Amino acid sequence: MKVGRTARAVRSGAAVRLAAAVLLLALAGCHNGSPGGTAGSAPTATGQPSDLGGGRGEQASPASTVPSTPRPTLSTPGAVPEVAGTCPYISAARFADLEGDRVGRVTVLRSRPVGCRFYFEYDPAVLVGEITVARFGAATDAYNAMVGSAKGHPEVQSDPGIGAGAVAFQTPLQGSRSWQCVFAKGTSVVTVRTRQPYPALNAFLLAKAIVPRIP
Repeated sequence: MKVGRTARAVRSGAAVRLAAAVLLLALAGCHNGSPGGTAGSAPTATGQPSDLGGGRGEQASPASTVPSTPRPTLSTPGAVPEVAGTCPYISAARFADLEGDRVGRVTVLRSRPVGCRFYFEYDPAVLVGEITVARFGAATDAYNAMVGSAKGHPEVQSDPGIGAGAVAFQTPLQGSRSWQCVFAKGTSVVTVRTRQPYPALNAFLLAKAIVPRIP
């Protein structure tokens, strides 16, 4: 019983830290009157842990030795070359079940690591979802990037049970407001975008399904 209580306490503490970090970022964005940059982008990182995700002892991982570490960026259709293929993170059928739209064409983004795009079955020009992966020099940097991606989004929701932690917020997808989930796992940050405008549940469910496939 004592072990169970300890585990629950650790999970609860992680949830409180993530929720507090997300809340501070959202409030900072509102206070500054700025969305924290253009939709679908985040500020450039310095390669050092921020106060919210490790600068004050929240994360045990060492600081990155990489001199400049990019924040996770959200690609748009056509910005990255893509070819027809099979997504290595989730099947088209599973993606369709969790996202809520029928999926027809699937493409693989020629990025490193690779990403995926899923298109509507009845209109191959309509993007219903996208998965992109960014790698960082250290787990602390990845965690900080995940938290920082939500800056300026007062509608942000968090889930510490997905990977090392996840946030969900709204950004445009092909010009329409939609939900995305950004989660950290090790040195990776994964962004899962959906066409669903509300609520964030679909994006969270997709993220949970993808976590085991991220090395």
